[in-house]
Order: sequence, then structure tokens, then C-alpha cells
Amino acid sequence: MASRLSGICCMIFLFLFTGLVSGQTTSNSPLTLEQAVNLALTKNNVVRSAKYGLEKAEWDKRNAWSQLLPSVTFNSRFSRIDDSTLALRDFSSQLDFSQIFPGSNISIPKTVWQETWAHSIDMQMSLFNSEIYGGLFSANEAENIAIHSLKSIRDQITFQVISAYLEILKTEELLKIQQQYLELSKKNLDKAERMYKADRYSKNEFLRWKVDYQTQLTELKTSEANLRNAKTVFNRLVNRDLDTEILIDKKIPVSLKNESGKVFTLSDDEILALINLKDESLVSKNSQLSAMKSQVELQDIAYKTSYGSYLPNISVSYSYGWFENNTIAFDDYSPTTLMVNFSMPIFSGFKNITKVKSNLKSYKQSVEDFEDSKKNTRYLLTSLVNRIITLKAQQDLINTNVELNENNYRIAETQREKGLVSNIELIDAKLQMQNAKISSVNVNYDFISSVVELYYMLGKVKHVL
Repeated sequence: MASRLSGICCMIFLFLFTGLVSGQTTSNSPLTLEQAVNLALTKNNVVRSAKYGLEKAEWDKRNAWSQLLPSVTFNSRFSRIDDSTLALRDFSSQLDFSQIFPGSNISIPKTVWQETWAHSIDMQMSLFNSEIYGGLFSANEAENIAIHSLKSIRDQITFQVISAYLEILKTEELLKIQQQYLELSKKNLDKAERMYKADRYSKNEFLRWKVDYQTQLTELKTSEANLRNAKTVFNRLVNRDLDTEILIDKKIPVSLKNESGKVFTLSDDEILALINLKDESLVSKNSQLSAMKSQVELQDIAYKTSYGSYLPNISVSYSYGWFENNTIAFDDYSPTTLMVNFSMPIFSGFKNITKVKSNLKSYKQSVEDFEDSKKNTRYLLTSLVNRIITLKAQQDLINTNVELNENNYRIAETQREKGLVSNIELIDAKLQMQNAKISSVNVNYDFISSVVELYYMLGKVKHVL
């Protein structure tokens, strides 16, 4: 029994230990791009705010519909009059018919009490009210705006997270190159210092290697600062502490390579055709434009419904009550009232015409803003695809240039050992090789980032995940 119990305890311990270790491994595992996007869409304050905005619009729409339903209220009132007023109003105490007509049973019923209770159940319902119907249309359009706004913000955050993710990868890759060249510059500087002390290098040659080393060190520090900034942006997007350590995959996600590869295989005309969209298609794909279009329609509704200030209002009310009783009980007479109210505006101090004109100007303003946004979006898309075409054309040139400069540096290094080239020529060859590699990294990442931005503006940024 004891051995069995000890065995169970060991199993429990191993289970807990395994769970603890696996939990630590999970928390320290690299963050994939898809995980980063999902984290941002869950934690980002702007996204959460947009969700609440949509929920508010949904409740506003329900509230607009509720205006069509009748309202029912229960009312109760207690009142007390003073003695002198009671004496004046209470005719039953002032007239005694038994003295006027002896032997008669004539009496005036008591209708006035010093303390009275009144109760009623009232129902009121609008039969026609232009503001209610206008509010219903406006609430429906406001919900559409909230839907498009949420999608726009989610797409924007997704695009920003992908851009920040790529910026971290690019900067880390540039840092590796710069660290390699910094180490090479340090070796060359040490060698130049020994040669200078041995009177085999001039002071000018030694200083040139020193300047090269300090230049590499400055560029390295700049890239380190850029990496810290990129990580800060990433942490801000996923709503984490800005100094939180970031651990992400060190390679470009396969999905990004595949999507950018698809665009790379397209011809220039095919790339240009990607943005050759009609206005309706462009607006439907771009969530920001969709939200602006709904805003225009909302202003149009506000303008049209403002004419309702010239129209009549019709409502019906029904009341069932218990009045003039000196007890709280419902035991007195119960009048029933049904009323149909008709109200027609005749003159409102020019409030109606000024409101119509104001809403008309707001509508026209929203139309102009919407048209400007469409043109600006087309301008940005045109600039973007032109940049993609240019970067695509640079790919082969950059790769060949890297190979050429690597070969030139190896030749210059060999010839420098033989004294066939100067120190300055060797430094130039090294810098050209470094710049070629840095340009290759920049062009590669810029092309992928541009494709992601194109997908974002066309409303399909999720396709790259």
C-alpha cells in the first residue's frame, strides 16, 4: 500500500513538473507572425475601443426601433387642501336638504376630500413622427459605419504588426552584417596600428582605418537604436510593456515569401492591373472608404429627415385612472380617456429652414471628403505599385552587385597583401561590398513590405498570414 501511494505521488510530481517545464517552454518559444497579429487584435486598445463602438451602435439601433413601441406608465398622486378651501368646495356640508325638505332623503354626495389620491395607467404611442423614422435610418447607417470602422482598424493593426515584425527582422539582419564588418574593421585597425608603429604605414593610412572603424561603430549603434525603436513599436501594438523582451522567429514567414513571390512573378502590366478597379469595387475592398461612404449616406439621411420639421406629428394616448378618493384603494370612479393628438408646425422662428440648410452643407462636405479620399487612395496605390515594380527590377541587379563586390574585395585583399593596391582602395572595396549587402537586405524587405501594404489597401491583408 505504501509503495503504491509513493508511486502515485511520484506520478503527480512528474506530471506537475512536466506541465511547469512545458509552460516555461511555451512562454519562451518564439512568437510567430500569426500569433503576434492575433495578440494585437485581442489586446490592442484601439481594436477593443472599436468593438465597443460597434456594440454601442447595435444598442443605438435597438433604441431607435424601441421608439416605435408604445410607452406605458403608472402614475399616483397624493394631495391635501387646507381647511378654508375644503369648506368652500365641500357643498355636501354647506347644504342640508333635510331642513329645506323635511322628511326627504335628498343629499349631495361628497365629492371633495381634504386628502385625496389619484391613480392612472397611461399609454402613449406615436403614429407618425419624422424624427423617429429618421433616427431609425440613421441608427442603421451608424451601425454600418461601426462595422466598417472595426474592420478598418483590424486591418490597420494587422498591417502595422506585420510591418513592425518585418522591421525587427530586417534590422537584426542588418546588425549581423554590420557586426561582421565592425569585427573586420577592428582587425584591420589593429593591423594598421602595428604597421604604423613599425613605420610601414603612414599616419594618414592609419587614420583612414581608424575612421573606417569609427564609421562602422556609429552605424552599428544607429541600427541598435533602430532595433530598440522597432521593438517598442511592436510592444505598443500588442499592448505590452514597452521594455518587454521580444522573441520572434528569425526568418521571414513562409506566407509572406509566398505572397510576395506571387507578385514578383507578375509582369509590370499585371501588377498595374491589380489596382485597375472601378470606384464601387475599390470602395468595397477598402474598409476605410467603405466607412466614409456610410458616413456620406448618414449625412444624406440627416439632410432628408430634416425636412420632417415641416411635417405634422400624430400620436395616440390612452389613460385609465382612479380619481378623487380619500383612500389609496382603487375604489372611486374610473375615467377612461382616449386621445389622438395632431400637431402641425406653422412657424418655428426659421429653425426648420436653417436646420435643413445646415444638414445640406454637411452632406455636401462629406461628399467632397469622400471623393477626395477615393482620389488620394488611387494616388497612393499608383505610387505603391510603381515602387513595387522598381524594387522588383532592382532584385536581380542587387544580387549581381553583391556577388561582384564580394569578388572585388577578395581580389583587393589579395593584391593589398602583395602591395599592388593602396590602403584606400581596399577600404573602398570593403565599403562597397558592405553597402551592396545592406542594399540587398533593404530591397528584399522593402519589396515584401510594399506587397503587404498593397494587400492592406486592397482589403486583403489577412491573405499574407
